[in-house]
Amino acid sequence: MTRIKIVKQKAILDVAESLGYSFRRLSGHIYEHPDHDSFRIFADTNTFKWFSRDIQGDVIDFVQLVAGVTFKEAVSYLETGDFEQATVIEETYQPFQYYLHEEPFQQARIYLKDIRGLSDQTINSFGRQGLLAQATYHSESVLVFKSYDHNGVLQAASLQGLVKNEEKYNRGYLKKIMKGSHGHVGISFDIGNPKRLIFCESVIDMMSYYQLHQKQLSDVRLISMEGLKLSVIAYQTLRLAAEEQGKLAFLDTVKPSRLSHYLQAIQETTTFFQTHSNAITMAVDNDEAGREFCQKLSDKGLPISQDLPPLQGLETKSDWNDVVKQQKEKSLSDFPQRAQAQVIKNHPPPKRERAMEL
Repeated sequence: MTRIKIVKQKAILDVAESLGYSFRRLSGHIYEHPDHDSFRIFADTNTFKWFSRDIQGDVIDFVQLVAGVTFKEAVSYLETGDFEQATVIEETYQPFQYYLHEEPFQQARIYLKDIRGLSDQTINSFGRQGLLAQATYHSESVLVFKSYDHNGVLQAASLQGLVKNEEKYNRGYLKKIMKGSHGHVGISFDIGNPKRLIFCESVIDMMSYYQLHQKQLSDVRLISMEGLKLSVIAYQTLRLAAEEQGKLAFLDTVKPSRLSHYLQAIQETTTFFQTHSNAITMAVDNDEAGREFCQKLSDKGLPISQDLPPLQGLETKSDWNDVVKQQKEKSLSDFPQRAQAQVIKNHPPPKRERAMEL
């Protein structure tokens, strides 16, 4: 076995602990960085991925990233076990660069309506807030979901492929967060003057939730975390508090890596959650990961409400788009009966008249 193969077998969780990091178990073999919830370790494959920065790799790459050393130095550290010289680099954020060429929204609208079961009214509502676009990514047409911060500056973009290709993509469609995206912001949709927050796992689920509940929604901000991200909850909670106090400029001074600490400070040093008991609603997927995430938030002392999509039959997982599609399928299955009833109503059969027998 070569020298490189030997060091790659070092348990990445042990290496992380040696570097001073205590990753939290999220579920199964998945562990989460204490400060960056999009930074995950996968113990079963001995790899890591930092989703918000589109960085991934093995244990050597991990040491290079967090210790700021070269490949050769990382291998040396893994061989000797001497991590004393390792210095953790401060995270630096560069402005997000959006470079996609946008095109007419026709194919994206067809995808949202036919595949996702969303209505034109829902699609138009999200489009008016500048959250949706169709663009070309590596010569492939994609649906773009845009993320704006408290200053209205574009900070991130998620891409959804429009053409199914099961040979190329594990989930059938291209799904990608653009490189350089600042994932702590989330993708938000305002209704009225927001006084509370509803968090979903994806934009499709957020649009579905809106379509199902729009008559009951007022003065609320719907937010897609693009996953399960404490940093998004922290940022959007800080944003809501800053908006109420007219101090949005404060958010410009907050480092993304410190967001969870600020959220804890709000809990411990202010009365915000006492006066906003219904501030946070979690409308995440009804599955093991979603329920565990909600439990983790409750364990942190956050006063959250849960609004999870119902499970159907023997299903163990459900999201809000599943509910929308089920309703659409039911509506289509009822269509022949409703159409027949409408025809009878509009064109009743002629009344039978009895002839008098002579």
